[in-house]
Amino acid sequence: MNWWMVLAGLLSGGMLGGLLVGLEVNRRYRAQCQGLASTAAAAEALLAEVRRNEDRLRSECRELRERCQHTEHARVAAETQLAELSRHVQEQRRLLDEAKVSLSETFKVVAAEALAGNTAGFLALAEEKFNAIKQSTMLDWESRQQAIEALIQPLTVCLETYQQEAKQLEDRRLRELSVVGEQLRQVAAAQSMLQAETAKLVNALRSPHVRGRWGELTLRRTAELAGMAQYCDFYEQHHVSTDNGSFRPDMIVRLPAGREVVVDAKVPLTAYLEALDTTTEEERESALARHVALVRQHVHGLASKEYWEQFTASPEFVVLFIPNDSFLAAAAERDPSLVETALSKKVVIATPTTFIALLRAIAYGWRQEQMTESAQRISAIGQELSERLSVFVEHLMQIGSTLGKTVEAYNKAVGSLESRVLPSARKFKSLGIGGKREIDELRPIDQIPRPLTPPPPDDES
Repeated sequence: MNWWMVLAGLLSGGMLGGLLVGLEVNRRYRAQCQGLASTAAAAEALLAEVRRNEDRLRSECRELRERCQHTEHARVAAETQLAELSRHVQEQRRLLDEAKVSLSETFKVVAAEALAGNTAGFLALAEEKFNAIKQSTMLDWESRQQAIEALIQPLTVCLETYQQEAKQLEDRRLRELSVVGEQLRQVAAAQSMLQAETAKLVNALRSPHVRGRWGELTLRRTAELAGMAQYCDFYEQHHVSTDNGSFRPDMIVRLPAGREVVVDAKVPLTAYLEALDTTTEEERESALARHVALVRQHVHGLASKEYWEQFTASPEFVVLFIPNDSFLAAAAERDPSLVETALSKKVVIATPTTFIALLRAIAYGWRQEQMTESAQRISAIGQELSERLSVFVEHLMQIGSTLGKTVEAYNKAVGSLESRVLPSARKFKSLGIGGKREIDELRPIDQIPRPLTPPPPDDES
């Protein structure tokens, strides 16, 4: 007896410990999922900010490039004008040199011709003319030089402004590049953290207990999304004892008219993850083959349980729930006859997408059932109301009959009063005996209670 008690205590402690471990694993799994989601959202927000900065820098560079092109065009035009002015100045210098040569030759001729004349006066006149020509040439050169400087001055200011703006833009670009670099480092760190957390999650999902719990949670969440609340439409962890042992379907969905659908969740994940981690096509095909074999194994195992034999209200099929569409897609791609084989064994393979559609169809059936029940209740209430109205009409007809008799008795009393009592009372007045008030004349009631008439028969009936 003591050994049995000790053994029962050990089993109870083991079950309690397993339950606590399962709850702790579930809590850590949800916390990891929330952390991964927040980390991914932060990384996406940071990447979006980097892209916005990159677009803004590209826009500023494009604007600066256009301004540089405009400045380059202005510089080329100024250089062209400067070259034209320089050529014109060279032409003026050439003309001045030719004038000097011509004047010198003229002076020599005049000197030779007037050698006998007043040499001093001729030289003074020649010098005066030469100075006049020189002064005119210098004035023309100064005016042209001022015009050139006035033309070049805006270009110089524009170039200085361009250099300042280019320097400011370069400084700002360097600062923003440093910020972008820091943001990229943060993105890389977040990516590394995300990869580490993903690796932890993958390692956790390799545990059969964690995989099973994840499948059950996904099944529950799918049922909640479909509007099948636990308190009215489905059960979880329902054990069935048979000659072959105790079976535990993950969910039993109740249908209208007392029918039931048995659902069992399976998570064929190990071989699928190995297929994702492979580097060669041969390794991938081998892993996918193992994945298909595992799915087929789940189908055969679920078909062998024959839940429709234990649940007499269940149709002759059972739903195999796979918590991810990719798991079934990978297996069906490798083995196109997988779904058909499962159906031949009375197993319907469902993913969250198809299972939600199935549950919503069941929910629609429940709504139709509720509408039918409501219509029946409305019909019963209508019949009861009709019976009560019949009783009320009978009472009302009795009241009308009583009112008619009362009016008839009142009219007889008024007639008796007018014909027998009041004539004798009026004789007192002719004898000088009477009160101050006149006796009012009483009138009989001409109206009688309206009889109740039954409604005309309904033509449709």
